[in-house]
Amino acid sequence: MESSHDRLKMLPVNGVTPEGWLKDQMTLVNELQKKLGSSSALLSDGKWTGGELLPRYLRGLCLLAASLSDKQLLEKAESFMSAILDSAGPGGDLGGEHVGLAAKLEAVKAVLTYHELTSDEKALSVLRKFFKNQYNTLSVTPMWYDGRARLPEELPAVIAVGGEETPIWLKELAVKLTRLSCDWQRIADRFPYKHPFSRTISASAARRVVRTVKTAEEAVGKRRARLFSSSKADAEWRKPSHRVVVETDGVNLAKAVKYPCIYDKFFGYAGRESLSLRLAGALERYHGNATGMFAANGKLAGPLPTGGMDVECATELLESLGEVLAATGECACADLMEEITFNVIGAAALSDMSAVRDVLPTNRVRSSTETATDRYPYGDAYAVGVPSRGALAMLAAYPLFLRSVCMVRENELNFFSYAPCTVKADVGSSSIRIKLDTGYPFRNTVVFRVEEAEGDVSLRLNFRVPRRTSMQLISGGQVVATGEHGISVKCILRTGSTFMLKFNIPLTASYNRDGTVSLFKGSLLMASRPGEELFFDSPDKRTVCARPTGKWAFAPVLAKRGGKPTLVTNERTVVSPLTQRPLTHTTPPFELKVLCRNTIGWEFDEDGLPTIPGNLRFAEEASERTFVPFCCTAVGIAHFPVCHSKAE
Repeated sequence: MESSHDRLKMLPVNGVTPEGWLKDQMTLVNELQKKLGSSSALLSDGKWTGGELLPRYLRGLCLLAASLSDKQLLEKAESFMSAILDSAGPGGDLGGEHVGLAAKLEAVKAVLTYHELTSDEKALSVLRKFFKNQYNTLSVTPMWYDGRARLPEELPAVIAVGGEETPIWLKELAVKLTRLSCDWQRIADRFPYKHPFSRTISASAARRVVRTVKTAEEAVGKRRARLFSSSKADAEWRKPSHRVVVETDGVNLAKAVKYPCIYDKFFGYAGRESLSLRLAGALERYHGNATGMFAANGKLAGPLPTGGMDVECATELLESLGEVLAATGECACADLMEEITFNVIGAAALSDMSAVRDVLPTNRVRSSTETATDRYPYGDAYAVGVPSRGALAMLAAYPLFLRSVCMVRENELNFFSYAPCTVKADVGSSSIRIKLDTGYPFRNTVVFRVEEAEGDVSLRLNFRVPRRTSMQLISGGQVVATGEHGISVKCILRTGSTFMLKFNIPLTASYNRDGTVSLFKGSLLMASRPGEELFFDSPDKRTVCARPTGKWAFAPVLAKRGGKPTLVTNERTVVSPLTQRPLTHTTPPFELKVLCRNTIGWEFDEDGLPTIPGNLRFAEEASERTFVPFCCTAVGIAHFPVCHSKAE
């Protein structure tokens, strides 16, 4: 992709619509949202109950309505939106004093998304009044914990409310929100949290922070409300233990990745977008795993495959990476977005989207409610039809990914990601609609067809080459260009024009930061397939658990050659028909047969986790084992111990 300091422009929320398998997947997500929307946890007597559930559900609903071009969903969003808009008091405060700051911030994001979709001036007016109230009362408002850490989430809405000539008071509010929050730019520049949360602060100190916040916030609206004063909150905020708990939270960090880019957009800072790249890189370096997502089972969990990946955190990171991609054009952001979407989001739900996990590890050899905590009341089991953290995050995940597929700049179309979809964009003075017909990432071709164009459209086409692949651009049966990083061509498109991208996607092995090895087919992480059994864990059938039905403790056999790891023998590929539901656990779109050796001494540790021991031994004999995309199995290993061939 050609570098440029000019910011790329995202397409509108309805600028990219899904097709093919992705449309079917998002239709299943829509079925999920219907179940979530009927939950009494969202509304009580038609009123907002005050938590984050309603605004997070509503924002996901708006994004789904836009992506699917569904008028009924939009009407449903309007009915739910009225509960938030009507919650604004005479002074403009959303939800009143009984609603926590973190929930108000989610409400601001939901209202902004609704405005972007409908151009409803009432929504913008409510935001303006809320900001004015906040400007007047900020100095006496108690702020701490996650709400204070996330104050910069308001800045995109401040930009929208301010318009071309932002009032002075609104600029001053933006400055206050930035200064009162964490120093995210410092954290991005010199990332201090290189170890898991458990090694950063004592468990007792962390419990004290949480207990203090919970006790004070429960007193709001009661006789003890004076305990939760502005000075009390500020004093607690300044304690190192409080800041560590806040700054190591996975969701807070995922949101914060975009903040330097937003500061740059609002305040005109030069070069701050590089800090966003630094923060994303630090999270991947110190807490990342083979899925592309960093581990944070609540708090940062390090690079081990037993650390959980929070699904809400993954969706927030998708949004942040989209902002950073628009600001920088850095293709590594698109690589991560594809990997997180196809691996983590794809694996978070059962094949029919009837149940969703809140958190999942990279090495999954069980799914159970035994790991339940306050943050994850269902443990790492699949919750059925309830507005859990993971289920609500699923509503927004695919629409946020779609916004990264194509971005525009002057007379350019920049394709950063690939999936079956239709792109509608304005290029220069012309409009163009292009359909991407593809089974990517499960197949290796993308056919582009110009469905509609205003005459002859002269433009430059830029294509990202996904990580671990190479690519050919083919037009008229001829190879026009090849690339391993990017392809850029000038062309003239008209209605009916077609061209194709063909990927070379070999099976590759890569070392992980924890010393293990993983197998990849392009953006798809491969996992072992020991077989799985799904079962309800409770009489009310609200949670689904999973366990393996076959052996899981084995590793692919690698050649003893230096440099990059390679398999000792080539894999065998078994290709199945590509259906509209390729994320199925029963008939995945392809399987790999890989030579593996069983392990000796790899069992569960005292916490019930499949921790890889340091003195691991391997059986003499080797045999073929089945591997499938990580998203096509509920149990399986994706980080393997390094196992070399005895023959070399």
